[in-house]
Amino acid sequence: MRKTCTLFFLLTIVLTTSAQKSVADSFLRVLRVQKTDSLQTLTLLNWMDKQKGLYDSATYYPTQIIQTGQQQANMDVQAVGHALVGYYHSTHDNPSMALEHFLKALKLGEERNNPRVMLRLYHFRSFYGDAKESIDFQQQVLSLAKQAGETNWEALANVQIGSTYLNKLQQYDSALVYLQRAYEKTQQLAGMGKLTFGIDVMASTSLGYTFIKLHNPTLALAYFRVALQAGVAWGGSLDRVYEGLASFYKETHNLDSSFYYAAKLYQLSEVRTKSFAMSRQATASNLLYQIYKKRGNADSALKYHEIYKAASDSANSIAQAQKVDNLLSQEKERQAELGLKKEKEEEARKHNLQYAAIALGMVALLISFLVLSHSVLANQKIIRFLGVVSLLIVFEFLNLLLHPWLGQVTHKSPVLMLLIMVALAAVLVPMHHRLEHWITHKLVEKNNRIRLAAAKRTIQQLEGSPEAVTMSNGSGAEQEH
Repeated sequence: MRKTCTLFFLLTIVLTTSAQKSVADSFLRVLRVQKTDSLQTLTLLNWMDKQKGLYDSATYYPTQIIQTGQQQANMDVQAVGHALVGYYHSTHDNPSMALEHFLKALKLGEERNNPRVMLRLYHFRSFYGDAKESIDFQQQVLSLAKQAGETNWEALANVQIGSTYLNKLQQYDSALVYLQRAYEKTQQLAGMGKLTFGIDVMASTSLGYTFIKLHNPTLALAYFRVALQAGVAWGGSLDRVYEGLASFYKETHNLDSSFYYAAKLYQLSEVRTKSFAMSRQATASNLLYQIYKKRGNADSALKYHEIYKAASDSANSIAQAQKVDNLLSQEKERQAELGLKKEKEEEARKHNLQYAAIALGMVALLISFLVLSHSVLANQKIIRFLGVVSLLIVFEFLNLLLHPWLGQVTHKSPVLMLLIMVALAAVLVPMHHRLEHWITHKLVEKNNRIRLAAAKRTIQQLEGSPEAVTMSNGSGAEQEH
């Protein structure tokens, strides 16, 4: 009977995977024909969120995604592709290779700093490092998810933070706060039909564990049952639920029920050996070992203890751990250098803004002096030249001022940034022409006033001079004669 069930389960997986691969092939064709980077990235992210584990079953599709990104020079698509390759390795007990791809993805993603892409990359990066690092990265996921309106990822970030407080820090009250937020989000999303990738299973399971630690078995069992129902409906993440129920019943001394769910977890790990983390098999075999030991069944206890040791050693290789530590150290150095570089760039930008403001102030002051001076005649050509110079300085000043904001909004897309700056120039040039016309008009009026005043003074001086008086008397004598 067991062999029949196993064969049926394997057949179901083969048929499901075949259908999923057909969908994935169709997706790749759609991805390759997208006209713009933004549409290509959006297509990839939407597909990624709807998958139920296909991209962790092989590296073929993630590799194809990377190649598509390289052909289109789309850094975001390349980054997501590397993240998916990393996720595959993380589920196949190769943490150093997984981290290597996650770090490649992060480096590529930083080129454009697209919030929707970066929040996913920070999520994968949070798998590695200590508890504080994990929480810091997930807080960034949470912030970017709110900014991008990605409620599913907001819920997932709350689950991850709550799970870190639960499992690594043993701060159960803090865990409860984040996990309840996540659960509320999942219920809202489920009510709207927008819930993706089984976050409700994760949130409910983690709440079950939390209430075990808070000595509330009634609520713990209630949440585990909710998780089981959600897992069956979702068609995935049942390993988490089986592990949770087996642990719950072991804690409450119900060995029969604990054995039932531990056996289901172990069976699931056996069937999915090639695409299932050895840590799950280690957990299941350890539970079975403890149950058989309590029952006094020494042979079965020894069998599963040996399986547990083998699976645990595979999942916790010393060499792998050293590689991970080395990669994390290199990444910390890179981030420190990146932070220093950003500080220098920001300082240089501030200085350039100050220089541009000083130059603009000097030109504006010179134009104002020429326009408002009551004694200096100014040439219109000089005003036009100074006007062009001031326009260029204003444009450069605005470019320096807006550049960080534009980079964030456009994700550093050269085409979009160019279009925005052209639009800004289209607004500035007419304003410049109007201002130049007004200044020229004022300048003509001022020059006319100066010339008129000079002419009046000349006339007055001529009327008061001796020559003017003699000429006037001589003219009168001739008239009398």
